[in-house]
Amino acid sequence: MNTSRIWSALITTALLAAPVAVSGQVTVGPVLAYENDADFGIGASLGTALNELGEGFGLLADFIIFFPEAGDYFELNGNVTYDVPLEDSSVVPFLLGGLNVARFSGDLGGSNTNLGLNLGGGVDFDLGNFRPTAGVRAQLEGGDGLVFFITLPFQTGG
Repeated sequence: MNTSRIWSALITTALLAAPVAVSGQVTVGPVLAYENDADFGIGASLGTALNELGEGFGLLADFIIFFPEAGDYFELNGNVTYDVPLEDSSVVPFLLGGLNVARFSGDLGGSNTNLGLNLGGGVDFDLGNFRPTAGVRAQLEGGDGLVFFITLPFQTGG
């Protein structure tokens, strides 16, 4: 199977899952991030459970604008998460995998947009309606970097 078919299958799956993802409880809030090449970034995140895939599955999407020394850089990420079950704990470790769209525009002209994969994980702190998350994701292709992130989302529905 060639690369373009793999990407087409992943994008189709993400588009089909999107209407399901927004049907239940949703969290939204700011994201703070650090990428090893693009320095610090700020953005917004959206999360929801994907109960149709099974217990513990969710969607974590974000848009982050980074501030490198030269040029402009932003990312759009859509990740499926899986919560590692722990009994009676307000700290929930998770694994993530998904898609990354990264765009860089240089100060000297020219730009580059790449599609890539994310693999990573982190911890979710269950504090009632406030559910901060800390994690790290490796970008394969796309942004080609390591991103450390903190989300500060509040529960909005359900």
